[in-house]
Amino acid sequence: MKRLQGLALLVAALAVPVHAEGIAIVLPAPSSGATAEVFFSPDAGTDRAIARAVGEARRRVWVAGYYFTSSTLAKALDQAHARGLDVRVVLDSSQATLRYSSATYFHNQGVPLWINARYPVMHHKFLLIDADTVGFGSMNFTRAGAQQNAENFNLFRRWPQLAATYAQAFERLQDESERYRPGMTFDARGGAAGEARP
Repeated sequence: MKRLQGLALLVAALAVPVHAEGIAIVLPAPSSGATAEVFFSPDAGTDRAIARAVGEARRRVWVAGYYFTSSTLAKALDQAHARGLDVRVVLDSSQATLRYSSATYFHNQGVPLWINARYPVMHHKFLLIDADTVGFGSMNFTRAGAQQNAENFNLFRRWPQLAATYAQAFERLQDESERYRPGMTFDARGGAAGEARP
């Protein structure tokens, strides 16, 4: 892990407009004291670092993930939910029926969970913590992603404008999604098609 202080170079490198859905988004400037923690898997302790950040949350933890099987992160989210935080999880439709997905665990623990089937693949891997922390990178929320694969994940702290940008994207994903139900299936257009047969 490397802790980067004074993000002026990073901001300069990323300040070019980014195009998403035909809209140019200029990367917002960090606030004073902003930091970035950069993790390269394997062996960076990325899942434990994310779990610690979730443990420090005071208001909300929102997660959008393509693939989610990490028990370390699932337990951290469950504990945040038990503390009364606004915890929400949006996963790709593959997670609704995957045998080892955390979807069933979240459902059984009462953690609010939505499944996004609007796209062939909902490939996001990001989380929001409170109003000023964003984490994202190539790593799926899996043990293999943290401990075996060549991956990256970055935690940007004290960066409220960046968090607000990701919060808007998360809310759109949630609005497009269906609340998780065990056995749910989807039609060819990505809409919930009802319960799967036992």
